Amino acid sequence: MLTLDILKDISIVIAGAIALITFVTGTMEYRRRGKQERAETFVHMRRRFQESPTFRHILDLVTTDDPTLANISIQDRRNLVGFLEEVGLLVNSGLLKPEVARLMFGWYVELVDQSQHFWTGLEPDSDYWHLFRRFAERMRSLKGRPPAPDEHMNF
Repeated sequence: MLTLDILKDISIVIAGAIALITFVTGTMEYRRRGKQERAETFVHMRRRFQESPTFRHILDLVTTDDPTLANISIQDRRNLVGFLEEVGLLVNSGLLKPEVARLMFGWYVELVDQSQHFWTGLEPDSDYWHLFRRFAERMRSLKGRPPAPDEHMNF
């Protein structure tokens, strides 16, 4: 026969099970949304990067460190470095994994960082570019390191 104590114990177990299921479901949804937000941020950044004719032109020239880079407006070059710094900020904030940033933007970061003509008139050693320089160092440190199977394009 069910006594009041047994009913109380059963209700506690059921409530605990419901709470556990709710917690697990909420945690899974939180992680899924986090990945979705990171993926959306990545797609937005990649689209901005690829669809900018100015960036494409500068990047075409920076691949060979073309001397005509020095003739491109300082503001356009600043905008490109600023964009790459935004990618670095996304990595620093955890919204973009460093390995993904390396795969998609790292090569360009290195080219810009090492280009002599790109930096004409920009004072590359200025504190103003500190974030970019740190991001470039981080991208170089990941060079040659194959991503772990769960890191490759895993947002």
